[in-house]
Amino acid sequence: MTSTISVAEGYRVWGTFDDVKEHLSNQFKDIPFEQDSGLSVHELERDVEEYLAANADRPRVLQKANVFRIVATRGQICIDPSDWFADKLNHGNLLRKLTLGTFYTHKFSEGRWLDEATSGIIAEGTAWFEQTRDIGLTSGPRGGLDLGHISPGWETLLEGGLTGLLDRVSEARTSLGSDATEDQLAFYEAVETVYHATIELANRFAALAEQMVPDYPEQESRLKEIASACRRVPANAPRTFHEALQFLWTTHQLIEMEGENVRSMGHFDRTLYPYYKADIDSGRLTRDQAKELIKFFWYKWFANTQGAENGKNFVFGGQYPDGSVLTNDLTYVAFEAYGDLHTPDPKLSVRFVPETEDRLYETVTDLIRNGNNSFVLMNDVPAVEALVRRGKTVEDARTYLPIGCYEPAVEGKEAACTMNVTVNLTKPLELALHDGKDPLSGKQIGPHTGDPRRFETFEQLEDAYFQQLDFVLATSSKFIGEAERAWPQINPSPWIAATIDDCIARGMDVGQGGPVYNTVGFVGAGLANAGDSLMALKQAVYDEKRFTMAQMVDATDADFDGLENMRLYLVNRTPKWGNNNPQADAMATSIADHYFETVHSFTNGRGGIAQAALFTLTFAIQGGKKTGALPDGRKAGESLAPGVGSTYGQDKKGATALIDSVTKLDFNQTPNGSVLDVTLHPTAVAGEEGLDAFVSLIKTFFSKGGYAIQFNVFDAETLRDAQRHPERYASLQIRVTGWSVYFTTMSKEEQDLFIARIAHGA
Repeated sequence: MTSTISVAEGYRVWGTFDDVKEHLSNQFKDIPFEQDSGLSVHELERDVEEYLAANADRPRVLQKANVFRIVATRGQICIDPSDWFADKLNHGNLLRKLTLGTFYTHKFSEGRWLDEATSGIIAEGTAWFEQTRDIGLTSGPRGGLDLGHISPGWETLLEGGLTGLLDRVSEARTSLGSDATEDQLAFYEAVETVYHATIELANRFAALAEQMVPDYPEQESRLKEIASACRRVPANAPRTFHEALQFLWTTHQLIEMEGENVRSMGHFDRTLYPYYKADIDSGRLTRDQAKELIKFFWYKWFANTQGAENGKNFVFGGQYPDGSVLTNDLTYVAFEAYGDLHTPDPKLSVRFVPETEDRLYETVTDLIRNGNNSFVLMNDVPAVEALVRRGKTVEDARTYLPIGCYEPAVEGKEAACTMNVTVNLTKPLELALHDGKDPLSGKQIGPHTGDPRRFETFEQLEDAYFQQLDFVLATSSKFIGEAERAWPQINPSPWIAATIDDCIARGMDVGQGGPVYNTVGFVGAGLANAGDSLMALKQAVYDEKRFTMAQMVDATDADFDGLENMRLYLVNRTPKWGNNNPQADAMATSIADHYFETVHSFTNGRGGIAQAALFTLTFAIQGGKKTGALPDGRKAGESLAPGVGSTYGQDKKGATALIDSVTKLDFNQTPNGSVLDVTLHPTAVAGEEGLDAFVSLIKTFFSKGGYAIQFNVFDAETLRDAQRHPERYASLQIRVTGWSVYFTTMSKEEQDLFIARIAHGA
């Protein structure tokens, strides 16, 4: 690509994004596939079923690889001449329908192989998770098998392209010789099958782009560049910034077609900077042209999902493997492009080290306060240390990518299934108050730990709570392990596996434990609710003896009906997490420490370890709906606390006190991630003084050992007006949890919840 592309007089190649933005926003709706470019979805499905019927005895990794081959080499394709990237293949989700279904894309239809497993070899675990999900105790994928949080090895891919990985396969197979097992040989053949099919697909795109030139003379230069890029990548290592972006987009689309959700698009300003710099230095691109390419590239993520799929994660900043600070011109070019787009997808993670320059803080906070809030800010100090404590090398830990939202994984070396199960940390207290029975459903879920009315000390109650919590964690771990051992039969994944270190050398797929690091994630939700409830019981029943345990149990069972004075006392007169109160903070940290220790004692079904996290995502609302009234005064069905923050409205001493409480947690023990949600009033961050205060707040959080933080900047009246006049606020973004959405797309219930939040001052 050059900045002097030959263009017919009157036509423009650069500076066109704003002209075609509206068109591009609909590029994935009613795609005009070239009818003579391949088979329709119905015809592909016929060929797939014929292949599967004739090859039912072959290893599933080869069955899946050949289904991929059929779809990639025979499916209809399409190129939009106003776009910079080739991408559209009419695949009909046939591979997902075979394996996992569309469960992971919020459509919840089941895949054939997953359905077989959940009704067969992992039926017991599936029943456990469905039962605990139904009562709000846990949440997660079917059977606790998280196949939706993974990232390919981006640098490995770009280093040598697919031909480089195919060479590695050949070398590994030769090295094993006659010692190679049937499973290893099947894996190698599967990798070769999907990569050769991918290269053929790229060449099909190139040929189509060339064929389109006579019909689109005004786009001749662009179409020729697309053809050139597709002839080059992903078969080979990219040479230019445009080729590298095309490589990443192709990889994303095909891995998701294979059946895995790509939960991180890599370390943008580390991985892509060499290509950007080479283009700028050589004059192939100007800075503005590079920014426009980023806009075209990033806008595809929003167009593909319309902001409905939690956002695609790109990470910036932080450090190189040797510990040196990472920021460069690409960092800021990308942020400029992001500010211009003003979309909630993609979402950006920004890593900070103590030596990070103020310019990065100021750039990010300025974007956030101006409505671009799809950021999470991460502190490398505890993030790296937490990974090292769980067995990663320091150099590997420094290359972590936030997978999904804020769950770190070593790039190209780890299959970090970060959300196998989310556990409601409050629900075990409900079980402890009812001898292991869930009060809402009446089901005996946990062990018998005794009638709490007979507990003479708070320590007896606390012990019952921890017994119930440990039972839930241990039982979940058992069934997760069983499900993971069934992974190779449910979702073999040769495309992504071969990009992750050691899979090729070992001849083992991801689900067989091929990667260097194999982890599963346990997420703890509702910490504030659990801590505040235990604190309320300690004070009101055991210390002050204001109420008996029988009165407390009866009151929560009745949802405080007719007991408003009692409820208000529990809400307003017992210590609450988030106010730098020593008693409340000690209670919450005690729960967290016990939870960390228990989770970190588990191993998984791939020979790896379990890792703990503390956050809630949408489970705050979902789990809250199935959680009864609590001793802290919370009414039945109300939302749980977000992230590691306080219960709604209870952090009454402002953001500083909230940070003081939260940073008493040991975030060196959250290798699977954590986050603090903070809401600021616009006046608190206005002007230069407000920007300085905003930056200072973040630096304080980091200096005290905080893990990650994310922000909303709004006032309640603006949100109320947006409810009344949604047409005036089409671009108003809200940071929901690990992603952002447009406020007007939220339900009335979700909108009201955000309006009810108390905005902090910086």
